[in-house]
Amino acid sequence: RNIFKVNKFGAEKSKKMAQEEKLFRETFMYDKEIRVLGAAVAQRSVPSRRRLDLPVAAGERLDVIDTAEGGGVICRNAE
Repeated sequence: RNIFKVNKFGAEKSKKMAQEEKLFRETFMYDKEIRVLGAAVAQRSVPSRRRLDLPVAAGERLDVIDTAEGGGVICRNAE
């Protein structure tokens, strides 16, 4: 008898997040630990111009992961 219940949805979500993290690391050549430094709220909507840009909607909450050279920031949204 199995005394532990496995949350299948949680396992699938965890696997998807691991795949997305791998893609993020490969795309941005990011080898640091991914930690949320703070939160920000977008003041206005900004469409992505390049494949690497994150499209942002006004009022959207973003997690700030790192600051980049030239005043840029690396963020993630809920998706």
